[in-house]
Amino acid sequence: MIKAFIAWMTASALLVLPLQADLSPSASDVPPCREVPAPERMIRPKYPKEALRNGKAGTVRIRVVVTSEGRTKGLVVVEGEPDFSKSALVAIHEWRFHPVSKKGRSVETTYNVHVRFNSLLREANSDVELESPKEEDEGTSAASPTDFKFDTPDGPVYKVSPQNGVVGPKVTYQTDPEFSEQARKAAEQGNVTVSLVVGTDGKPRNIKVECSSVPDLNGKAIEAVNSWRFEPGTRDGKPVMVEIAVEVEFHLYK
Repeated sequence: MIKAFIAWMTASALLVLPLQADLSPSASDVPPCREVPAPERMIRPKYPKEALRNGKAGTVRIRVVVTSEGRTKGLVVVEGEPDFSKSALVAIHEWRFHPVSKKGRSVETTYNVHVRFNSLLREANSDVELESPKEEDEGTSAASPTDFKFDTPDGPVYKVSPQNGVVGPKVTYQTDPEFSEQARKAAEQGNVTVSLVVGTDGKPRNIKVECSSVPDLNGKAIEAVNSWRFEPGTRDGKPVMVEIAVEVEFHLYK
């Protein structure tokens, strides 16, 4: 929710899914991103006093499963230090999550909640990612699993597939995207999902907007991700090019 007074605007990016250079991201044919039902009563986790006193930052990821009736089955800490995790769990326990509908019926839904404790902002900010159910094309049957995507002059491109020995790249250098002046004045916020290929040199290429809820910020999302550097993905232990997707989130905080 946008408050009456905005003290600052921040943006972050999250590596979300394994998935040529297209630098016209605000094209009208870019579809909107799938809308994730926002939880209600999203109280903010409290910053642990000792960590705040020491200027310590941290990240917590929590998996939440919601039944088709809307009941929360449980919260599981996937990663995060105990003090940060405890604070996040206390807050998220008060949230009210909603199941996703498929074909007109509510189904069991799994969310990933990422909580970032920022020592500079002296607060914790959260974002919610839909883990399942995944979107599927109507009337299509599941294809045989494969790790191969396509060929390029520099070699083959793969998708992340642990069962086939393909491990995804890891971010080694990351810059946060900036708000455009137009988006800042309009107080826009939302998500931009871009796909990219990480080369064996760890540099991104073939960056393309897959979906966006804030077209005015597509260019800023691409600009930020283009400056990232990665530890390249591997196949059977050898560096290979891997296609992934990154969700860039633009949020306003009071």
